Amino acid sequence: MDALQRSLKLLTTLLIIKIIVAVLLSYRDYMPPNFDRGFLIDRDPYFFGSYQWAFYVHVTSGPLSLILGLILLNKSTRLRFPKWHRNLGRIQTANVLLFVAPSGLWMSRYAESGLVAGLGFGTLSIVTGLSVALGWRTAVQRRFQAHQIWMERCFALLCSAVVLRFIGGAATLANIDWPWVYPISAWISWLLPVLGYELWRVIQRSYLTTPQIITVESRKDLVHNATCDVR
Repeated sequence: MDALQRSLKLLTTLLIIKIIVAVLLSYRDYMPPNFDRGFLIDRDPYFFGSYQWAFYVHVTSGPLSLILGLILLNKSTRLRFPKWHRNLGRIQTANVLLFVAPSGLWMSRYAESGLVAGLGFGTLSIVTGLSVALGWRTAVQRRFQAHQIWMERCFALLCSAVVLRFIGGAATLANIDWPWVYPISAWISWLLPVLGYELWRVIQRSYLTTPQIITVESRKDLVHNATCDVR
């Protein structure tokens, strides 16, 4: 179980780093905006104005939130440098609450393919902001176990960007251009990692409680055998 957990964490980390690098490399199409490539294709009619500012805030704060998340969720770093963990946690909370979530919510109004996708991205922005706010609140209340769970949920939501790019890349490789792919991806991109995280928590709880159950049953057997021996 521990080996599987380490392997999954390593693969997830490598995938997130790869996506972060890809996003950073795509900045060359954003400054100045190139409406013939990548994310900005056909967005020139409404790009300049409020959408422009929300977009640049989002593509800057988003990768930062993923980098901070990787650092903050690393157990050894958290234990060795608790002061740095607190300071980076404050930066992460402010970054998500003030920049990532609001900019994502504003951009959701202009989501490609219409209302379904817009509602998906808008809901994502709201629940991401709520999760980091609850994570901050539980930390202030010194409920550290609940704090860790909420911040892990927040990171799972932030990883929606990774899942969305993965789905988009897979659809491109498979030459799939169906109109419903993007609207569904807007929901799957964050529901899938959150459901995966919750399932992982259930598996972990089962793994931790199983030895205790075996121990109790073993003790019952020992008591029964000792009683039989006495008799």
